[in-house]
Amino acid sequence: MKLISSKRRMAVVGLAVGLIAGASGLAFAFFSTTGSGNGSAQTGKASTVSISQVGAGYDSLISSGAYTQDQCFECSGPNELGNDITLSTTDASQLTTAVVAIDNWDTAETGVPITFWINNSVGGGPVQVTQDFNFPAAIVAHSDPSETDVTFDFSSQGDFVGPELIYGITFNTTVGAPPEASADNLNVALSSSVNDLSVGRDTNPGSIYLLDTFGQNNDFPACDNTAPALSAGVFESLVVNCGPYNSANPGAYGNEVPTDDIPAVEVNVVGGTVTGLYPGDSAIPVQYAITNSGTSSVQVTTVSVALKTSGSDVASPTSADIAGCLSSWYQINSSPQTLTVGEGSIPPGTTLFTTSSAVATTLSIQMLNPPTSQNACEGASIGLTFAST
Repeated sequence: MKLISSKRRMAVVGLAVGLIAGASGLAFAFFSTTGSGNGSAQTGKASTVSISQVGAGYDSLISSGAYTQDQCFECSGPNELGNDITLSTTDASQLTTAVVAIDNWDTAETGVPITFWINNSVGGGPVQVTQDFNFPAAIVAHSDPSETDVTFDFSSQGDFVGPELIYGITFNTTVGAPPEASADNLNVALSSSVNDLSVGRDTNPGSIYLLDTFGQNNDFPACDNTAPALSAGVFESLVVNCGPYNSANPGAYGNEVPTDDIPAVEVNVVGGTVTGLYPGDSAIPVQYAITNSGTSSVQVTTVSVALKTSGSDVASPTSADIAGCLSSWYQINSSPQTLTVGEGSIPPGTTLFTTSSAVATTLSIQMLNPPTSQNACEGASIGLTFAST
């Protein structure tokens, strides 16, 4: 009885070991076979990009650079000069660049810090850019200054401004700070609000903004040179057309018309306009912005620009005929512009600006000079259309 009982126990133990070995995958048998099936993968669609012209929303620069007056900082006390302006665009516009005309009355200067700020950004506080600039020596020291247009690049900040805003210019890295020593011979050029303001408008004609360390300034008419015409150390509005210009500063400010009474400044925005077209003049660059509002990257290969026309005439931005202003009197150059893979690749939710150093526009427009009157085009706003591939 004991022997039989012992054999049964051993058999049970052996079975348990066999099950454990099978569970560990050491012994399986199988048959080979074949099969088939279907699946799919969806390729996304490229987003449609929008192309907008970049140009002046406000422009009081003189294209020839022939300024006859400027505002001195070091010699008369201001730390900051500016103005209240209204852009030509009716809604808030994305800011790209600001340009200021600067006169140098003495030796060449390098690495001069200048700050340009704007107080009316949409959805935020003031915005500013400080950049270092170089200036060639005066044509004749203390008698005939050199003139340089300096450009402040706001495009990477993505700020929206306007349509009304106040700007300020300071020869320093800090708004309203005293001019740096290297800026002692630099002045902001002045334009005429009557003759030289081609785009936008002077919000409060006959006034500018100034921060003056002296509290009064002999650059202005006598009626402004008595306290409390200016408050020392305060950036404030000052009436500059309250009487005849100061005899020591002929042609600047005052109520004579025309007079050089506003800073020579250009503010460029998305949706602005090309300025400075005159018969026979050099071509003007056509700047643009390409926005990818989609969710995937896109590649733009070419960008082209063309005139809006109405028969043989050019047409306005709203496609209205400009009678007698012939399209043959205008020339578009270097269209289309080809963008390389690196240039034309636009990530989702971003904008490519030709005003930045990464991509420069090669498109331009100029007004030709045929032997006939072109009065029908004087002051006209010419429509342009953009396309891309």
